[in-house]
Amino acid sequence: MVSMIDKNKRVYVYFNLHKKCFSVRQSNKVVKHVNRICLKDVRYLVGDAGRKRVLETGTKNVHAGVSGYYVDHVPVPWISFDVTYNPYKYETFVSKDDREMIDHSDYA
Repeated sequence: MVSMIDKNKRVYVYFNLHKKCFSVRQSNKVVKHVNRICLKDVRYLVGDAGRKRVLETGTKNVHAGVSGYYVDHVPVPWISFDVTYNPYKYETFVSKDDREMIDHSDYA
């Protein structure tokens, strides 16, 4: 399924608005498009300059996503929570429950 991904290197994943799926980038190259993916040692990243451009121009650009190591599945049971990001409302990814800033998690 995700054979082109080197599990020993981080990937960067973002939602592709044109394809309506997630784009998986590794070593600055998109290596896969997927509907879902499991990651470990996850960082939630928002590029400040890209977010400012969105706010100034109203034009969407890729400036937010998650970084982590590809895994086949998330260990069960695992505590889960939903996150969201909206450049017009938040500067970072936030928890959907309490709107607290999220910058990392063990798995996603």
